[in-house]
Amino acid sequence: MEMEHSFSKGLSPDPASFGLVLEGGGGRGAYQIGACKAIKEMGLDISMVAGTSVGALNGAMVVQGDIDLAYDVWQELRPDLVINLDNDLYSKLIASDYKPDTLRKLVRYVRKVIAEGGLDVTPLEKLVKSVLSEDRIRSSHIGFGIVTVDLTARRAVEIYKEEIPEGQLVDYVIASASFPAFKRTIIDGKTFIDGALYNNLPINLVSNRGFRDIIVLRTYGMGIRRRVDTTGLNIISISPSENLSSVMDFSNKTARRSLKLGYDDACRVLEEYLGKTRR
Repeated sequence: MEMEHSFSKGLSPDPASFGLVLEGGGGRGAYQIGACKAIKEMGLDISMVAGTSVGALNGAMVVQGDIDLAYDVWQELRPDLVINLDNDLYSKLIASDYKPDTLRKLVRYVRKVIAEGGLDVTPLEKLVKSVLSEDRIRSSHIGFGIVTVDLTARRAVEIYKEEIPEGQLVDYVIASASFPAFKRTIIDGKTFIDGALYNNLPINLVSNRGFRDIIVLRTYGMGIRRRVDTTGLNIISISPSENLSSVMDFSNKTARRSLKLGYDDACRVLEEYLGKTRR
């Protein structure tokens, strides 16, 4: 697979600023916003953000300065705000244990849906477009990079906000989160799919901009992790101390648990890190 990407590094970052990387992971994305709330409260200066899939959606909220709004969105999230799907089928989709008969029915359903173009995520698109502002993202002092895959051209796209054509920034963010089972995102006649199929943890998009101190928010979602040369990088990894739910679980009960876990884990990791750096 070819890759489309500009390696322009721009200005050198402030030595006191951090880069932030958000991994893809579907419904597990609530964990990241819980962690971002802790980062904000600790007063850490985030000057560059990169994300894939739900990490791109969350990252866009961070860039436009709406962490509190993102927290509220996740708190009140419901499956019907993400996907148009019968409640019974949705329950089967996120089940951790499948009985043979249930599994056969689910497989037949998923095959049918994919053959018809994918699951209908119109509610998610409406939600994303209601909370993201292209103007605010572009005018923000925080850099922003995302990953998606152009199926039409059969190439990966790692791209920064200034490289995205005017009027298409939110569409590219949605394209990054176009899970393979979802309906495809079409931009200028080209079909795009989830960036997790190429690079689910885009540390390179931050390090290529000259950032050494990089906070990485893990979800351990499905996707490809490409190798990155971390020589000279200070990677501060915040990862779940407890198992997160299914990537397809969009219930507010689960999201609220993940928000709290992300907040608590980030506080613990960052307090330890800052304690060491101030000695």
